[in-house]
Amino acid sequence: MSIDIYKLSETNEVECKEASGGLPKDLWETYSAFANSNGGIILLGIKEKNGNFSVQGLDNIDKIKKDLWDNLNNPKKVSVNIISDENVSVREYDEKFILEIVVPRADRRQKPVYIGENPYSDNKHGGTFRRNHSGDYKCAKNEIDRMIADSLDKSQDGIILEGFTIDDLDIETISNYRNRLGSLKPSHPWIGLDIKTFLYRLGAYGKDRTRGIEGVTAAGLLMFGQEREILEEFPKYFLDYREKFTENRWDYRTNSAEGTWSGNIYDFYFKIINRITDNLNVPFKLINGIRQEDTRVHDAIREAVANAIIHADYSLERGIVIERQNTYFKFSNPGSLRISIEEAMNGGISDPRNVNIFKMFNLIGVGERAGSGLENIRKAWKEQEWETPNLNETYNPDRVELILSTNSLLPKESVDFIKNILGDEYNNLDKDEKMALVTAHHEGNINNRRLQILIDNNSIYSNKILSNLVKMEYLESKGKARGTKYILSKKFDSKSLNNKNNNNIKEKIYKNNNDSNILTSDEIKIIEFIENKGYITNAMARENLGFGSTKVKKIFNKLMNIEKINKEGNGPQTRYILNKNNSDR
Repeated sequence: MSIDIYKLSETNEVECKEASGGLPKDLWETYSAFANSNGGIILLGIKEKNGNFSVQGLDNIDKIKKDLWDNLNNPKKVSVNIISDENVSVREYDEKFILEIVVPRADRRQKPVYIGENPYSDNKHGGTFRRNHSGDYKCAKNEIDRMIADSLDKSQDGIILEGFTIDDLDIETISNYRNRLGSLKPSHPWIGLDIKTFLYRLGAYGKDRTRGIEGVTAAGLLMFGQEREILEEFPKYFLDYREKFTENRWDYRTNSAEGTWSGNIYDFYFKIINRITDNLNVPFKLINGIRQEDTRVHDAIREAVANAIIHADYSLERGIVIERQNTYFKFSNPGSLRISIEEAMNGGISDPRNVNIFKMFNLIGVGERAGSGLENIRKAWKEQEWETPNLNETYNPDRVELILSTNSLLPKESVDFIKNILGDEYNNLDKDEKMALVTAHHEGNINNRRLQILIDNNSIYSNKILSNLVKMEYLESKGKARGTKYILSKKFDSKSLNNKNNNNIKEKIYKNNNDSNILTSDEIKIIEFIENKGYITNAMARENLGFGSTKVKKIFNKLMNIEKINKEGNGPQTRYILNKNNSDR
């Protein structure tokens, strides 16, 4: 794809370097960071200052290219070369030449990709790096250890745990598992085996013939153990399921530490699976005249729960957290992705971290869509015209988070608002530009990463869309570089206000029957904003009106108490709208 340099911004996937003195030393930090994260593009010959970019060009581009390849193929410089000829291109802008280097995400077996001969080096320009929102950062020892562990083809959940025996497992869980397998596959040859042999076949019990030892595996302990025994081997182990539909802190919560059940991953799955799929707002299907309550959305949620359990790294902190609220589901597990985000979302590739746990769940029909789980989730959400599933990977500590929003992809009220303001101009926009504007209205702002997810495209293309909308004066940018956000321009505010019968709202005093209902100027600003936008959130009030968080909360509470506004949603999806039953001004 062609890059428009003049509509460029640095993101997690794009890094610009002037390179006036030759190949920059810090290029290798970015190379290592991109390779160990989700890949990215390095542009040499571009100067960045205060979020503004200018093409400087490269006078010695052939030498820079030669130095690049010499260093890439020097094992004393970098641990591995993951770049091919097709990843390096010379591009021309205004008769100046720049070098574009596309760094792919390294295969897990190649990680960590590091500078020098030691991944743990404390040298300023050596060691192992990753990428986050602030740029390249040096990895801590535990991060490097996890990359090395993930690089191995031998599943970590197959390790025999010395000192643990079958007596440390929960017999009731094993019995429930065996019964479930028997009901699904009554002729399966393992059902009649003695318990030790049965567990061995599952991968819950292992033998190390080289060392001459046998015993419970990590998978067996996690699957069939009691929480207390699991913590002995995995001290950071924790499973947490939460529901929040009202003003209560949690309407329902269960976790592995509460002591009323085993606390293992098998019982956790079946303890929560019916609750999390209950009362979904999804139309039922009729098959041969019979109502089918189970839908692709139900399957998708079950798959998401299974993925979080099967792919978790149980040695890391914070554990598995699964959350259901009115407008979204959130699945968060410790550990990094073993494939790229794009590969995970597109399906077709299966690389579970815990092979034995995967096998055990698979036998009883859980997580059986190997390599296609997230693809099926995405299809189910698309059928409902809900927002595209959002898969994120963060580091230090390593975590994977999947958010499944049940908000409409293009909320009608936001579409209608944009259409009303733009009129015929709306029809001249392409679908991605419409998506950006509607999302900016619905969510209060939009950034490059959010648009990437929504339109399923790369950072450079998303930046082009956002920059075009700024140029057309539909969006305004706030912040610089990686922190840039985009909000609807004042063009929308003025037009919407002009359509009102009275645009002197700032000078109005809204009264009911007593003095406590007289609004201050700040409270009027909130009302004005809602009348303009259709709703407001805490973040929108802080970013657009300059109020502090405490002040915003105080204003919202008063306006709700006097029935000027109503609250919709909970948590991060909370927003406030005008009370339609209150016409007094």
